[in-house]
Amino acid sequence: MRAAIKGGRERFDVVEVDTPVPGPGECLVRTHYCAICVWCYQEWLRDGTDQLYPPGLTGHEMSGVVEAVGDGVTDWKPGDRVLNYAGPHCGECEECVAGHSSYCLQPEKGGKALHGYAELFIAHANCLFAAPGDVDLKEASLITDMVGTPMHAIRRAFRLDLPRRTVAVWGLGPVGLFTVQGLRTYADVETVIALDPIAYRRELALGLGADEGLDPLADGCLDDIRARGGGHGPDYAFNCALKEPADAYDTLRKGGMLMNVTGGVTTRSQAEKTVDGSWYFDYAEYPANVELVEAGSFDLAGAITHEFPLAEINEAFEVRAKHPEESLKVVVRCVE
Repeated sequence: MRAAIKGGRERFDVVEVDTPVPGPGECLVRTHYCAICVWCYQEWLRDGTDQLYPPGLTGHEMSGVVEAVGDGVTDWKPGDRVLNYAGPHCGECEECVAGHSSYCLQPEKGGKALHGYAELFIAHANCLFAAPGDVDLKEASLITDMVGTPMHAIRRAFRLDLPRRTVAVWGLGPVGLFTVQGLRTYADVETVIALDPIAYRRELALGLGADEGLDPLADGCLDDIRARGGGHGPDYAFNCALKEPADAYDTLRKGGMLMNVTGGVTTRSQAEKTVDGSWYFDYAEYPANVELVEAGSFDLAGAITHEFPLAEINEAFEVRAKHPEESLKVVVRCVE
């Protein structure tokens, strides 16, 4: 089969590799699409071949069709349309049983490294989801990361009982734009402020439910944000892009919450503000996320700006990594 293997800085080589064979509890899936994640393009940008996922294969936002199953697999059969869950988990430990698959105590039992930019991939049976029947597999490849990650962050943040008068979303890449849409599934969220230096993305946010699109680098913007909520600042802030979200923290109301979907913050203060982080999503959340997709709460098709065949994977990564002013989700098509 063909697979894209890290060949050097800004280069994957599409080469022939051995077709994997599913072992006990595993499925062999024919990849239809694999979307490019920020982790993937950071890997592509690296020098050399010091890849995150040896032996040079990466990719984890996959959709496809089951081709074969290993011994003991009863939940899946050849022909099933599936999505990949990128959180290996055993399904047996205390955390998994409690519904916290991302906290799994023995993830090594839950599968192998992910190899999405390939014609076939192996997944443990408990790391697959049934793709919604009425959603094209190209669009469905976004459901796990692009719906699951923001919704997990929102649910986690909203466990804190605060008013939801003003919510700021910092960074309007794909995760930020889906966070805007996810916030709009809550009727008591009054005002969503979307912040990004790129005008193209601010305009997209406005079309997806944001009330305002602001440039955080513009003169006076931070003072403007601090003045919201009657001079208190936003009740919640979601950091979807910044490694060090000091501005998101500083403009937050006292008693408010900063949820880091990426990055972290050094507070440098004793201000009484809650800072938390969110990592991917739990396997058990998938049915609720599919309900939101089927209800039309997320624009999956509109988020896909580019599609490239596997043979042109470097062109795909070039667009995603270097042209944020014109790209959102870029998908790699792995079937002819």
